[in-house]
Formats: sequence, structure tokens, C-alpha cells
Amino acid sequence: MEERIRVIAETLQDMIIRGDISQAVTTASELHSADLAEALKHIDLDDRIEILINMEPRNAAMALLELEDPDQVEIAGRLRTGELYELLVNMPVDEAVDLLGDITFEQRIRLFGLFGREEAGEFRELLRYPDDTAGGLMTPDFLSVHPYDTVGEVIEMIRSAPEDVETIYYIYVLSEDGVLRNVLSLRELIVSQKEKKVGEMAPRKVIAVEPDDDQELVAELISKYDLLAVPVMDASGRMLGLVTVDDVMDVIGEEVEEDIMRLAGATTAEEDTRPGLVSDISRRLPWFFLAAALEILIAGGILKMYSDVLSEFIILVFFIPLLVLMGGNIAIQSSTIIGHRLSDGSFSRSVIKAVFKEMLWGVIIGVLTGVAVGLIAFLLDQDVRVGFVVGFSLTFTVIAASMIGCAFPAVMRLAGRDPGGLPGPLVGTTMDMVSLGIYLGVGLLLIK
Repeated sequence: MEERIRVIAETLQDMIIRGDISQAVTTASELHSADLAEALKHIDLDDRIEILINMEPRNAAMALLELEDPDQVEIAGRLRTGELYELLVNMPVDEAVDLLGDITFEQRIRLFGLFGREEAGEFRELLRYPDDTAGGLMTPDFLSVHPYDTVGEVIEMIRSAPEDVETIYYIYVLSEDGVLRNVLSLRELIVSQKEKKVGEMAPRKVIAVEPDDDQELVAELISKYDLLAVPVMDASGRMLGLVTVDDVMDVIGEEVEEDIMRLAGATTAEEDTRPGLVSDISRRLPWFFLAAALEILIAGGILKMYSDVLSEFIILVFFIPLLVLMGGNIAIQSSTIIGHRLSDGSFSRSVIKAVFKEMLWGVIIGVLTGVAVGLIAFLLDQDVRVGFVVGFSLTFTVIAASMIGCAFPAVMRLAGRDPGGLPGPLVGTTMDMVSLGIYLGVGLLLIK
């Protein structure tokens, strides 16, 4: 696939260099929007813009949406107001709102002058909601009917629905004042009598969110109830829009990236708007300073405290990296697993079961690795005491690591913080100190 995209990009680039813009546009228009976006990434910015502004606006808009957000904004910033307007009117409303929220204020004001008063007002209303909320994800384009409409009439509405309607699989029954009364599936309509009024159909429990609800909650509800879309309602029950499953898939990807970045002791680009190297340093340096201070003050102090034991049995020093590495890795693994479980809700039975499973796993792995490494240590030094020290220490370290890894996310949840956002350096440094304390403590007890 990568080779195919590379060939396409080179072909488009060559056509533009030769001045054959029309052929480049024809070739680009025949591609799927996702493939075209991949190819555009490998083309100079000016040439990307040249292709997009000469394409049919609908196709160009879809290709632009497939690009990463920074690339979208960069291209939008280089387009004339009229050119960008043509792309925006060919986008789904929720996607157009996202792009409008990312461009400059001056460019946005000029664009509002091209939209009609009703459209501009709708965009301004949607721009009020933060990007990471249900309101920021929702689209106001959905199929709604009244209770007095018949099944036959609703099916005809579906047949003539405009392309900008996000989904036709759910039809929303609204009262005259816009309050959501029921949600009907396309299947329910197909199997019902055409003369039947939709207000007479069996009501179902409506799963809905409010516009200020966090995007993670929306993703959880769609995943939990296997929905294709979830309606967004205000406090009075009026339906404002809906969030579709494709938007939620993007949210899940963003949340996974966010958790990975936090696990590395960093934050995502959205959480820190400072550009360049300064941003990278400011995100990561505090955690490294904290880790270094704890390692020097506590871990270093532990080593100094047991310097007599280490000087007499120098073989023990060789196993310190192993214990530190095993402890840190297992603690991070356990905290990641339990943190993910707790991110989906509170301390449910499945979470408690997962905690016990992690601890049992820690005991089994600790005993097995402890016996194996203890035997290796004995064979290297021919001193049974060294074998016992290394074996017992590794066993206790692995068990402690699994317990600490489970405890950290639980504490984060009790404190009202995201249990999946635990910084990796904090977990790793904690286990470094615990591992050294166990190792040298066991060494002092068994040797001295």
C-alpha cells in the first residue's frame, strides 16, 4: 500500500511539474479520498493546493477532511476566502465547524459574510461548544418526524433525504416544540404497516447525552449499547443534534494517543499550544526532574545505606538492573491494564476481578522468575546466600510491582482523576525505589 501511494504521489508531482494540471486533477479525482489524502502528504504544499482548488469541490472537501488537522488548517490558511467557502459548504456540518474553529478569527469572520444568516448563526452556535464535548462532535443534520406522521410518509422522507443527513438508520420522533419522544430504527419502519402513525409505535428507552458531556462518555455509551448514533439533548429534552459512530472512532483514537503520551510523561499537542522545542521540553522536563530527584535522594540513599553489604558481596550489584527493570515494567503493565478498566467506569465486579487476576499473575511470575534467577545467581557465585537473596528479592519485587501497578490507577480514580493518564516516569521511579529497598533489605536479613 505504501508503495502504491508513493507512486501516485510521484505521478501527481510529475504532472504538475510538466504543467499538466488538468491531468493531475483528473487522476486525483479518480482516487478514493483517503488514498488521495495519503498521496497529498508527499506533495509540496503549493501543489496540494493547486490540485484541491481545481477539483470538484465535493471531492476536494472529502480529501481535505482525510488529512491531519494541522495540514487542514495550513491549507485552509493559504486558500482565498471564496475557495475555502466552496469546500466548507460541501463538508458535513460537524466537520466544517471543526475547521472553522481552527482557522484564524479574521478568516472565520470573512467566511461568515459569505454564509447566509441562518447558516452563520448555526455555525456560531456550534462553535460555542468545546471540541472534546458532545456539542463539539454533534451534527444538527438528522432525520426527524412528528408523532402524527405515518410509516409510509416517513419511508418516503427517507428516500428523499438529502446527502448531508448523517444517518438514516435512526429516525427521531419529535414533538412540535422539538422535544425527543422516541427513536425508531429503519428496521422497525420497514416491518410496520404503512398506515400506522409513528406516535403509536412502541416507545424505547432513549439513550442520549447533553451538549456539555465529555466525548469519552459519548464513546462509552455508543460502545456499550452498540449504537450507530446518539442524540444530543438540552436540559428541557429538545434534540439539538446527534453524534455518529464514525466521529466516536476518531475520539477513541485520540484518547488512546493521549493515554500513550501521558504514559510517556508528556502531553498531547492539544493540551499544550506552545510551539516547537520549548513545548516539548516544558511537557517532559518536569517529570524527568522529579524522577531524577527521587532517584538521587531516595534510591541513592538506599544504596549508600547498604554500601557495606554491597562491598562485601559485589555480585549483588550485577543483579540490580534486572530487579529495577522487572519491577518497573510489570508495574507499568499492571497500571495500564487496571487504568484502562477503570476508565470505563467505577469499581465494578469486573475491575475487582481484574485486580485480583493481576495480583495472582504477579505472585506466579514472581515465584517462577525468582527461582530461576536465584539458581543462576547461585551458579555464578557458588554461594547459596546470594542465590536466596536474588531469588527472594525478585519474587517480592514482582509481587510488589503488580500490587503498586494496580494501586496507582485506583488512587487516581478515587481522587477524581483519569486513571488511564498515569505518567510512566512516576510509576517507574516509584518501583525503582521499592525494588532497591526490597533487594537490599532482603540482602541485609539473609546475609548479615
